[in-house]
Amino acid sequence: MNENTDSARLTTGVRNLDALFEGGLPKGTVAVLSGPPGAGKTILAQQICFHNANPDTRVLYFNTLSEPTAKTLRYLSLFKFFDARKLDAGMQFVDLGLILRADGLEPASKLIMEHVKKVKPSIVVVDSFKAFDDLAKSHEELRKFGYELAVNLMAWEVTALLLGEYGAEDLQTNPLFSVVDGLLTLHQREQSGEQQRFIQISKMRGTEHSRDEHSFVITDNGIEVFAPRVTIHREDRRKSADTARLKTGISKLDELLGDGIPLGSSLLIAGVAGTGKTVLGLEFVYRGAQAGEKGIVFSFEETEERLRATARGLGWDLDREIERGMVEIVFIPQPDIMVEGHLLMMRERVEAMGAKRVVIDSVSVFLHKVKDPQIAREKTFQLATIVQNAQAVGFLTTDIPYGSSKLSRFGVEETVVDGVIVLTSTEEAFERQRYIEVYKLRNTAHSKGRHNLVIGQGGMQIFPRYSGRATPTEPPPVEISRRLPSGVAGLDGLLGGGLLERSATVVSGSAGIGKTTLGLQFILEGVKKGEPGLYVALEEGPAQILKIAEALALPLGDAVESGLVEIVYLSREHVRANQFLTILTDKIQARKARRLVLDSASHLVTQGLSTEELRELLYSLVGEFKARGVTSLLTLESQEMYATGSITDGGFSPVADNIVLLRYAQVQGAMRPTLAVVKTRGSHHDRGTWYFEIATGGLRVAEQIDARAPRPAKASRERRSPKRR
Repeated sequence: MNENTDSARLTTGVRNLDALFEGGLPKGTVAVLSGPPGAGKTILAQQICFHNANPDTRVLYFNTLSEPTAKTLRYLSLFKFFDARKLDAGMQFVDLGLILRADGLEPASKLIMEHVKKVKPSIVVVDSFKAFDDLAKSHEELRKFGYELAVNLMAWEVTALLLGEYGAEDLQTNPLFSVVDGLLTLHQREQSGEQQRFIQISKMRGTEHSRDEHSFVITDNGIEVFAPRVTIHREDRRKSADTARLKTGISKLDELLGDGIPLGSSLLIAGVAGTGKTVLGLEFVYRGAQAGEKGIVFSFEETEERLRATARGLGWDLDREIERGMVEIVFIPQPDIMVEGHLLMMRERVEAMGAKRVVIDSVSVFLHKVKDPQIAREKTFQLATIVQNAQAVGFLTTDIPYGSSKLSRFGVEETVVDGVIVLTSTEEAFERQRYIEVYKLRNTAHSKGRHNLVIGQGGMQIFPRYSGRATPTEPPPVEISRRLPSGVAGLDGLLGGGLLERSATVVSGSAGIGKTTLGLQFILEGVKKGEPGLYVALEEGPAQILKIAEALALPLGDAVESGLVEIVYLSREHVRANQFLTILTDKIQARKARRLVLDSASHLVTQGLSTEELRELLYSLVGEFKARGVTSLLTLESQEMYATGSITDGGFSPVADNIVLLRYAQVQGAMRPTLAVVKTRGSHHDRGTWYFEIATGGLRVAEQIDARAPRPAKASRERRSPKRR
């Protein structure tokens, strides 16, 4: 706004009212303040007067109700805008009641103009102007009086406010409204389940202005207009938003979100009660504080102390972050919510703090009195605008009704925000399992689908069911030119010289046939070459695995003590199949493992996953192993002791580069274990069936089952010509 425009405006001193006038009340305006008794007309006029009154800007306040000035001032003194010093310096009260009732309209009009000529005021108020209507002898007298008074006030270039209890019918019949420059209407009505006050600028010559209704309150500050439609508008920050992104700092969530959340974005955190929305929002601001980013939580459900207690229970030192000014919690009890007023409060608190993380918990409670989906959409847009203008990231939680397929309480909020994260829970194996899904995030390549979520000590732990890379890369092929020894005497020759590097091998066999032993030898062979290994046990604990190795004189204990091997026990009771990928990926990365045994992978088949879910999990596991340069061996328990009709169970065959089949054979009334290599991808292999033995030192391949003269497997056989295979 230029200087000339500023000088032609009269600021009102009423919060946000000047914004409705696009800069203030035009000077020289004659305006009517209309509304029923108790609407706030007198307070509004007096607030404007006290804001402007000074020796250079004088105010004349005419009272037509013969109310004693002392009573008026006693009432005014309750408000902060009241300043007794201005009564002598620039503000004068004049009682018109007596002369008006005794002599009528014309003497009252003359008295008004006499005071105007004498005082030369900048502002004139007549309260109530409606009294002239009641005392006029005819419609013509009222028209003449109103017209002459308005013209005279305009001639003296005063800004005049004429207060009256005018109704809708008066706007059509009263000649005053065809003369005045402006009309402000104040009224009360029920909206969103509560009585609210509203102000509307119906007319104002010489200015662009808002024509909407805007709610306001009367406090000890006077009148406060909220007007979020006018005061909360989006700023164009596209250039900075194109490149700047934020990482949440929450376990694995950043992997699902790809490059991060663009600054200025708002995400709807949707879910039924108990799915973890509040915890997610709280951890979002806590992790941000640890990273040096200020955050603020507006809570409409939980008090600050309860949120602090929640944080302590999760092991977070949120109290410290609050004390050092990095986190702020603002609690507004549900009965006290005033949507438009608290919208402005939130904007001011976000701006004052310089918050980069904003949590509103929850939008559904904040808007709980709103019945119209379009109003809910508008208010959600304004919340998102507050976040965008602050170039922050907002988490707006919302409760979804049980059994609903909607993404939000009102069904419209998701169309306004930039992203949606859905939290769900389902009953599986007699217990509740939580899931998280990044449903949408604009301008971001994010991971899709549901991922297991656990809330416990430390906060949220997310288990992506596949790699967190938003654009999965094709795993590198197995290295045909490089082979790794298996550690089992005689087996490498059957495999064509050993296991291909980065390959995945499935060892299938019935219970007790030697799968675990083979896996131990595979891991320990890597130890000989200084290759770190992970032995992942799903059935037996680490102590039992160490005893098995000790009984076979396998130096597993030494390898564990040296740090080259770690035994990881994942119990069926506490670890879900869809958590495997995250757990094992983290372990591989931490240990820099080169070899891995998963014993027994049959556990995955019994977890109740659908065929498609199991296939996706297996491909993800094997793909991650290969991408991280790990050569893996998965043991699989078969229901068949003798037959080979089913090579593997549960759909493991497609993901395996090598398949080693362990079965029993009946030999002269006894059972002897046998071994056959039924698949090696990209390599020749022996197609015969061989007996094997387990003794001190582990498993070793013996003679071929159908050979005319059984011969023991020797080292030289490992290098025999492929023609015999």
